[in-house]
Amino acid sequence: MSGRLGGLRPVGVLGLAWGAVLLSRGDQLFASLEGRLAVGIESDAITVLGLRHAGQGLVQLIAPRRFARLYTGIDLLHAASMVALAVRDPTRRRAAGVSAGVAALSAAASARSAGFGRR
Repeated sequence: MSGRLGGLRPVGVLGLAWGAVLLSRGDQLFASLEGRLAVGIESDAITVLGLRHAGQGLVQLIAPRRFARLYTGIDLLHAASMVALAVRDPTRRRAAGVSAGVAALSAAASARSAGFGRR
């Protein structure tokens, strides 16, 4: 099982990288997806999401075993919340869809690396 859990480290590296992208270029990414600048709470949300992804990625690098289920759960909740936002708010649909996709992929990679569902 340690080989699979070691697979959480690459997921952590990717999370850390995605967080860095959001923190350094998140507003530009939002503008390219939505065709307008992020304003107010949108820009704040991009920063918070960047910090969340970077922080989770760092913890996955340091302690891949300890919080494996938590990583997956956080990403699943994030993906679900972004799907709900995409459905309810067409002005943020593309950005929310990308965010949902990244979170869903991260959850799937974390679950697979941790061996969830295997006997």
